Amino acid sequence: MIAEAQVMIALQPWLGPGLLGLLSPVIRDITGRLNAYSSRREPDELQDALDSLLFFAVRDATRGSMLIQLPDETLIRIRVEDFSVMADDLMLLIFEKFPVDQRHLLLLREYSMRKPSLAALRVLYTRFASLQTGQELTAIASVARSCHPAFRLRGWLDE
Repeated sequence: MIAEAQVMIALQPWLGPGLLGLLSPVIRDITGRLNAYSSRREPDELQDALDSLLFFAVRDATRGSMLIQLPDETLIRIRVEDFSVMADDLMLLIFEKFPVDQRHLLLLREYSMRKPSLAALRVLYTRFASLQTGQELTAIASVARSCHPAFRLRGWLDE
C-alpha cells in the first residue's frame, strides 16, 4: 500500500511544501490511483494520467504562473516536461512493489522502451538484477547515464 506521505515525499523536491499543502485533494487522488494500479494493465495510461493531473493542479494552484517557491524561498518556474518526470518519480512507488519475476521484468523492459522512464530503469537495475546478465545491467546503466542528469542517479547508480 502506498501512503500519501510517500507521494508527498516524491513530489516535494519538485513542488515544495507550500504548494503541496494546497494540493491535498490531488495528493489523495494520486495515492488512490497508484494503489488501484494493477500490473495487468500497461503502466503508460497511469503515467500519462498522473502527468496531466499534476500539470492541471499546479497550473490552477499557481493561477497559470507555474512559479513554485521552494523551502529556501527560491522561486522556480516548472516546465511542462517536468510533469512527466514527476509522474515517473511516482511510478517508482509502484515499480518498487512489483514481484521479481519474468512477467514484471518484461513489463518494465517494454515500458522503458516506450517511455523515457528512469523509474523503470532503476528498478530493472536494482531489484531485477538477478534476472539479467551483466551485459544487460551494463546497458541499463549506460542508457540511464546518457539519458538522465547525474543528480537523478544518486543513491543507486552514482559512482
